[in-house]
Amino acid sequence: MNKFLLTLLTLLWSVTSMASTERVYMSPMEASSWTLTSDSILRCELEHSIPGFGKAVFYRESGRVLGLKFISDYRYKKDMEVAFRSISASWKGVQTVADLAKLKSTGSHSMVSINSNAASYAYFELRQGYQPSLYFINDEFGTQAVSVILSTVNFSAVDTPFSDCVARLYPDHFDDVKLARVQFDFDDEFPLPAEEERALGRMLSYLKVDNSIQSILVSGHADYKGTRCYNDTLSARRAWYVYDYLMQSGVDSRKLRIEFKGESSPLVQGKDDKSRAKNRRVEVRLQK
Repeated sequence: MNKFLLTLLTLLWSVTSMASTERVYMSPMEASSWTLTSDSILRCELEHSIPGFGKAVFYRESGRVLGLKFISDYRYKKDMEVAFRSISASWKGVQTVADLAKLKSTGSHSMVSINSNAASYAYFELRQGYQPSLYFINDEFGTQAVSVILSTVNFSAVDTPFSDCVARLYPDHFDDVKLARVQFDFDDEFPLPAEEERALGRMLSYLKVDNSIQSILVSGHADYKGTRCYNDTLSARRAWYVYDYLMQSGVDSRKLRIEFKGESSPLVQGKDDKSRAKNRRVEVRLQK
């Protein structure tokens, strides 16, 4: 065999060898742990430590679907193709592999997040003894396949507490109620009672369960009809009415702030009746 052919075969063997190696991150049976790290009416969180890699976290927030994120100790490069897979446990006999989702790495320690049905499916499969996992090719220092596997060991011990937490979650998320608009009739400073309930009912209920709200901004507005001075005053009367309504509904006055915008900040542009009606409003915004 000539020297050139020998060198070529050596190179081919080296590349094949590197491509075939696989690094597997999985918690050993004796150390596998699942921990309920958040149990509240607003967030449930279940954490699984993966030695050498980092951790995986199932989470669900009020008003949102189940999510799963993998947090790595090492920051892998951005936009790597990552497969999220379902793998049957070895004790089931013939091992099967099925892709649940195709992902891209973020380039941060929070490597990938799964907020689709794949997260719920993976949780269900852990109950059945399957091992959901990440699979990707890391070519930063050569070419190496990497698998990050969720262990089923001790999962059943936290399944019920986590499921109970999810069942108690509040129906609304902060983003769903952080802004409310109370509409007013032309030249009116008092909304109809039905309008108060429509606009503020869900927000007021949410304020009873979320103690992280730091301030509540009440902003009064008017349409362009009338003088600027009159509209400034009208927007102030509307804002003060809603301010008082919130206080009477049990909102802590120390969190309330108020401002009057008059006609200076229309929600929509236009001078037709429909546009003017949308601009006659008080906005209430929750701030953390």
